[in-house]
Amino acid sequence: MQRSVVIDLDGVVWLAGEPLAGVGAACSALRQAGFHLQFATNNSAPTNTALRQRLADAEIPCDRDDLITAAQAAASLLSPGSRVLTVGEDGLAEACEHYGLIHHGEPEAVIVGWCREFSFHHVAEAATALRRGARFIATNDDPTHPTPNGLLPGTGSLVAAIATAAEQEAEIAGKPGEAMVALIKQRCHDVALVIGDRPSTDGALAAALDRPFALVRSEATPMEDHRASMVGESLLEIVSTFLA
Repeated sequence: MQRSVVIDLDGVVWLAGEPLAGVGAACSALRQAGFHLQFATNNSAPTNTALRQRLADAEIPCDRDDLITAAQAAASLLSPGSRVLTVGEDGLAEACEHYGLIHHGEPEAVIVGWCREFSFHHVAEAATALRRGARFIATNDDPTHPTPNGLLPGTGSLVAAIATAAEQEAEIAGKPGEAMVALIKQRCHDVALVIGDRPSTDGALAAALDRPFALVRSEATPMEDHRASMVGESLLEIVSTFLA
């Protein structure tokens, strides 16, 4: 039975969509060694098609089922036909449509993802729905988002604003949440390694899967003890060590 390697995208494969050096060769080496690649990202903004095109541009072919996003994890928590209010971009809208969720003025759930047009209106509308009893789901709670020019506010920053206004805590769907873990287990029979740049999400995901964690250093990587099995400056370095 084929073993899988779970790989993060932002900070590991690319920064702001720009491929990092050697990522195509690293993924090719893993596949040649017989591993299935399962990409898992907490970025809920791009669609599945857009992300797979970015991977193709980095010389990494990827089938639809070989990519899991936090938007998909969040939408998977609700039954088809559920009424939702979303704060997010195209990737979250796509995931909600795929899972049969309905955008409605009287939502049963509020789903918050990364949104570059985030505003006071979003906070007010979401907090009002939550105070009326809607379920509070966050695609993730990453505080930052790595780019070539440094860190941008992440989804966690937006979730925190809504949580403060509604005086409620969000259920986290993406890494290392149970919904993301469940989707990975559905698609991967045996995970050999989890690779990422953020111990609080990627490392915690590895722990939830009871598998080793390999850390690729990025702007989002904290300085404290990371407790990783392997540490490298790039995906290629990690893969070279793993396959040695």
